[in-house]
Amino acid sequence: MSGGNLCLRMLPALSRLLHHVPARIIALATLREEPNLKGHVPALDAIRGLAILLVTGYRFWERPLGATLPSDPLTHFFSLGFRGVDLFFVLSGFLITGILFDAKQKPHFFRNFYVRRTLRIFPLYYAVLAVTLVLLPLAGWSTARLFPEAHQGQAWLWLYGANVLQSLRGEWCLGSFNHFWSLAVEEHFYLFWPLVIYCCSRRTAMIACGSVVGIAAVVRTLWLLSGGNDVAAETFTLLRMDALAMGGLLALAIRGPGGVKALYPWAIAGVIFLAALLLPISLLHKRLLAIPELLFAAFFAGVILLALAAAKEGLWGKLWNSPLLRFFGKYSYGMYVFQNLLIPVVATWLSVEILQQQLDSLVLAKLAYLTLMSALTVAAAVASWHFFEKHVLKLKSWFE
Repeated sequence: MSGGNLCLRMLPALSRLLHHVPARIIALATLREEPNLKGHVPALDAIRGLAILLVTGYRFWERPLGATLPSDPLTHFFSLGFRGVDLFFVLSGFLITGILFDAKQKPHFFRNFYVRRTLRIFPLYYAVLAVTLVLLPLAGWSTARLFPEAHQGQAWLWLYGANVLQSLRGEWCLGSFNHFWSLAVEEHFYLFWPLVIYCCSRRTAMIACGSVVGIAAVVRTLWLLSGGNDVAAETFTLLRMDALAMGGLLALAIRGPGGVKALYPWAIAGVIFLAALLLPISLLHKRLLAIPELLFAAFFAGVILLALAAAKEGLWGKLWNSPLLRFFGKYSYGMYVFQNLLIPVVATWLSVEILQQQLDSLVLAKLAYLTLMSALTVAAAVASWHFFEKHVLKLKSWFE
């Protein structure tokens, strides 16, 4: 059965679900107290941890063998890890918009925001580029063999334009630095979003968020229907801003009169409905319907809202206060930066093929590879944080 036929056959059931779920859920859902959005929110660290685990599973299960990977349930499961990037986008939009809105009346609005963002993002990003593309080659360690595509396109990397180059060429042309596209998208968003929030009331800013969501989704659909390349649809800033704006919309909505409590019951219904809808929608061909990214963004926005509202003593609340998820969330930026770069570095002694020869099982080899590479990634991220990043971040206290 084709994905389109399956989707059509499921629509009546989804319609019934949408009709019945809200009333039942609204009757049952209760929110004991409004969550505190000021300062550090542990649940958001856990969400960040979930996002990096999704991406890590995708990276180390599916990527190393590429198109040669056999189709099996585990592979299909880990392939969904790419959606961890969508979760990162929604969470970033939520956090940044909330920070900006709460700081509107404070002095040095723009200076503080841009300096603090720069201190968080730039040091590790440019340190990695400097070490791999400049310092090691100057010291006589040629990295051109490990990162040939990055050496050829490094000007785009230095200018935070990885996604622009990929969109223009219509291919993943930066090798082990391909994942820097998402960092570029976020950085482009940060350039203009503070001005939007500063100049607009909450209501007008919400309209701006909704407009960005709609424009990005429509332009992405038209791009694909007109024969545009798939890589641009996945990486070009204008075509991917809907997830960031969706997070921004949520941040502004919960700062309204009703707060989280007003949206909480509907978030439960929305998450259930979208979870059911995403399965058949994801089976449709991209060029016929380019909205899975939008639906995933809405789904993740609902998850963030429910995580914020979760009571700590409940099972759902314990999930979002999990020390393990919060641990991965703390080191998620370093994990994201390093994981792709480590693959060619260790390839001569650690790969799926090498492990398969030792274990005589592809599934066991992939599980072992995922485990070992994840451990190396965490080790690199933890070392980077404690020996480098956290010391730079101390400067943020000067720009409160």
